[in-house]
Amino acid sequence: MHAETETRWMVLGTDGRHVSLGRTEPSATEVATTSDALAAQGLSGWLARM
Repeated sequence: MHAETETRWMVLGTDGRHVSLGRTEPSATEVATTSDALAAQGLSGWLARM
């Protein structure tokens, strides 16, 4: 049986929340915007490929 795979880029917050950035590698601008939004809430997180 052949299982298809799908890659997604996610931001995982330290508080457990997560958001999908899409199926393609995010641009530096998208990463910076997401980082700024987390920082504005006093949070940090990780960029992960799922």
